[in-house]
Amino acid sequence: MTRNCLTHSGTEGNQYHYLPINDKCIDWDLYLTGIGTASIEANSSYPPQGHPGIYDFNWNKGRVLPEYQILYISEGSGSFESSATGVIEVYAGSIMILFPEVWHRYKPDIGTGWKENWISINGEYLYRLANRKLICPENAVLHLENSEQVLDAYRKIWKKLLDQQMQNSFLLSAYAMEILALAIDSAEPIGSKETYTNKAANREEVVKDQLLAEAIHYIWSHSHRNTSIDDIVKNLSVTRRTLERKFNQILGYSIGQEITYCRIERAKHLLRHTSLPISHIALAVGFSGSDRLSKVFRKIVGITPGQYRKRS
Repeated sequence: MTRNCLTHSGTEGNQYHYLPINDKCIDWDLYLTGIGTASIEANSSYPPQGHPGIYDFNWNKGRVLPEYQILYISEGSGSFESSATGVIEVYAGSIMILFPEVWHRYKPDIGTGWKENWISINGEYLYRLANRKLICPENAVLHLENSEQVLDAYRKIWKKLLDQQMQNSFLLSAYAMEILALAIDSAEPIGSKETYTNKAANREEVVKDQLLAEAIHYIWSHSHRNTSIDDIVKNLSVTRRTLERKFNQILGYSIGQEITYCRIERAKHLLRHTSLPISHIALAVGFSGSDRLSKVFRKIVGITPGQYRKRS
């Protein structure tokens, strides 16, 4: 099996490159099939035209892919919809994992446009991740803390392609793996505020389960630091899978959502009862900065931290 290479350069900042695929690539378990970038100005049509038929789509019909794609939005905002997620707002820092055979569509807001980078990937390794629920269509839209790190991974792929356009290589697969790893390890699911405020408020079942109570105690004692899920399971001497199952079965949401809920509740308290600058509050409760706090706060609470402070 071999697929030829296709390269396209459109307007400034808009280009894509599809790579040749052969049996050797498939044996790598994860291989790159394409890469693209686009800068969509406000009030512009979307998506850019000229892609091969299996990748092209329009908003009315949506699209179903035969492989995976990872789409990163570095500027602007818009919306994403799939048969597994419904409609989700996306913004700078959002990353979308598109799954094979799952209907989806996405577009930038007409008033903002956006800048996007994407890769198409495939391979047995991705299906193993999906089977273990490390990636899943229901959590297709995530948010990355470190935008420069993921953009650098995209840049490395482009640089390698400039040197050898007609070749697919294991190094390209490694760069694609880096983008995937950043999405899995550094990202937080973007969900509705109801997920946090309604379910996280009920602690009756937690008290009955000692392991879950200890986990939540650890989160609320350490979430102001750069606490990870691995830190929690290591402290409790439990497997990550066991703890995640407890959270999902008893509380109905993930460990990462509990960490975020804790940080948001502490931010609300400081906004109500102190005059600390929002940038100081963000760092005090465990966010990387005021921009990150504002984005998550607005997503969950429905208003900005500044608006919340005025209302309180």
